[in-house]
Amino acid sequence: MWSTRIKYGMKYWRLAVHLIFKTKHFGVNNLWWASQPSSIGWHWYQILWGIVTILPILRNYQSLKVRSCLGWLPEAECLALGFKPKS
Repeated sequence: MWSTRIKYGMKYWRLAVHLIFKTKHFGVNNLWWASQPSSIGWHWYQILWGIVTILPILRNYQSLKVRSCLGWLPEAECLALGFKPKS
């Protein structure tokens, strides 16, 4: 399972960084110079505070896991990553 997560992370690392750290320009558009930043993006000082206090980053990771199983990823990929228990 860890090798699957690592492979998936290598392929979609930009999206993972965007969702965990809530960056403004590293998500769907993946462009630093985009004129319309992400609406969920944090300012640099909010990202820094999240890293220092750790808890917001952990909540963002938990949110990433939940959102991935709500239709953002195909169910087979969600199962392969271990985010959803097999029923």
